[in-house]
Amino acid sequence: SVASEKSNRAMEMLITSARPMSLMFGKVIGSGLAGLAQIGVLLLAAVGFYQVHAERFSDITMIRSMFEMPPELVVYMILFYLIGYFMYAFLYGALGSLASRTEDINTSIMPIILLMVLAMLLSIFGMMNPEASYVTVCSFIPLLAPMMMFVRICMTDVPFWQIALSIALMLATTGGIGYLSARIYRLGILMYGKPPKLSELIRTLRDERDVLCMLTLRE
Repeated sequence: SVASEKSNRAMEMLITSARPMSLMFGKVIGSGLAGLAQIGVLLLAAVGFYQVHAERFSDITMIRSMFEMPPELVVYMILFYLIGYFMYAFLYGALGSLASRTEDINTSIMPIILLMVLAMLLSIFGMMNPEASYVTVCSFIPLLAPMMMFVRICMTDVPFWQIALSIALMLATTGGIGYLSARIYRLGILMYGKPPKLSELIRTLRDERDVLCMLTLRE
């Protein structure tokens, strides 16, 4: 979405009537609400049809256990989904603002995609041995914890203090990523051309005020 608005120059019109930070948070929250609405419709439909045909599924343990899970698991599922979504959405927004064309998006967001695939693979292997030490360690790494800690909660007895610590670490990381992403987004939407390298981006963030003035004068 961000790269499309930059490529067709719509971003130049948007930033004249709204602050860059408001634009980024608006996109993240709007997309999150749309995703929650879709998931909510699917879950309500699934639960409704299961209740209608519950007798036919009574002998299928896997399906029955899914719809008879404890309420606290549903709460944890929604909580970890929201925290994980905001962490990754902020990163997507920041990296998307660095791409001038939609064709450059895949290159820009590839590190985030690889990180998500790694988290998914670790959680899948973690289901086979949820007591493994690497599962415990990964459940406290913020970008992996939304999947890894949820696997532990579903399959083992996790002390509440570990759950609280993991959530606190994820919330702190989300706040830090949100702040950093907002700074990158504010600079990125005014930058066109080849996406900057990591070293160039760090140097640009250090000289943010001077760069913003230069880009504004150039526009």
